[in-house]
Amino acid sequence: MALSLDSLVTDLMFQASAAIDQKTLIDALGGQEALETKQLLDVDRLDPRAEMELSPSMPFRRRGERRLMILDDQALVPRQDPQADPLIKTDLRPHKERLITIAQKLPLRLARLFALGSWGDAVIVARSVRDLRGICLLPWALDPQIDIDGKRRATPLSQKEFEAKILAFEKRLEELDEQQIISGLTGVQFERRGDVVVVDVLEPDGTWDQRRSMAMEQQLAAMDRFSLIPGAPSTSVPKTATSERPTKSMRPQTEPGAPKKPAEDKKSAAPPAKPEPVGPPITAKEVDGQVILVFPAERFDLDVAAALGKRDWDQVVRRSDNVPGAMRDKIQRDGASWIAPLEFLSEVFVEGKPLTKAEFLRDATTDDGVRTLDVHFPRFGPVTLVEVEGRGRFVTTVGNPKRAVGLVPAK
Repeated sequence: MALSLDSLVTDLMFQASAAIDQKTLIDALGGQEALETKQLLDVDRLDPRAEMELSPSMPFRRRGERRLMILDDQALVPRQDPQADPLIKTDLRPHKERLITIAQKLPLRLARLFALGSWGDAVIVARSVRDLRGICLLPWALDPQIDIDGKRRATPLSQKEFEAKILAFEKRLEELDEQQIISGLTGVQFERRGDVVVVDVLEPDGTWDQRRSMAMEQQLAAMDRFSLIPGAPSTSVPKTATSERPTKSMRPQTEPGAPKKPAEDKKSAAPPAKPEPVGPPITAKEVDGQVILVFPAERFDLDVAAALGKRDWDQVVRRSDNVPGAMRDKIQRDGASWIAPLEFLSEVFVEGKPLTKAEFLRDATTDDGVRTLDVHFPRFGPVTLVEVEGRGRFVTTVGNPKRAVGLVPAK
């Protein structure tokens, strides 16, 4: 079975009670003629390990729920390097509408639109907002180094801890109600179409910047709103939410005849500045017109990787960092590359699995004592893993890894 990278994938997950004949299925998918140029993949006929590498769906999918993937290798404008180029320049709006139509005609639990070999979804259609959150919690459930509370560990979870996290998956889905999940969305299109709900990150012209998919996944997963006890109702407020201004009826009233209080000094009434988190500063270097951010180990974690993926530079660069004002402006305008130390090989992935030392030594390219390998960093995407004898391991987005490592102070 040959699968082409950058094929447009229509991913359909059927309800467990679904009973559907072949003619109804084909008609809902656009007819036999429309399917002749596409490849149908019955995921349930694959070895479960193959699904884990291709596009995992457990533990989201329950017993009896079938899954069908439709691959179209002609739909997208080909990219020279799908792993490095996050922009899908095809107008996906017609494909979105077709996905919604399919979901309305068939007994589906959930349907998605994404590109084979790339991270993230362009469009998700479901029959419940809870399922939108559930599919986006899969990276948390399957990452062997993220614990039950959503915190990243330096070492993999034990078998017992990992099993406890999987068992908590359904409980986590009970913590937020529909409105709480929706209230956490920003920069994501959400709509209701009859009996289905739809989210997408398409641009107004229908193109897709895959980096926005990370923001959608984070917001729907809402790991920062996990309850201390899995399953307990969450009372936390999403970071994107803002408090309403008090109305007149909400303001404290002065009793008749009471002396009026003098107006408070605006400066004294201003809230105190929020202290920045502790940790050494990052530094920034400009090489060939490109800014490169150099992270110490204490300043690089899963949240920082996610912010880098979203190009949320205000969350990455602090006021106390060694970055001049002109360089900050350049970062906001043009972006930046980065390099950060990596403690464990298992923190990065190749073909959906944590990297092992044996695989790294086997597959890495060695040049003048420097080993490099293209890998996937969770919550960010493609990076280059670099190992230099005497200096350690790093992950970077700099095109020339040797040059990037040269910016890191020697141990």
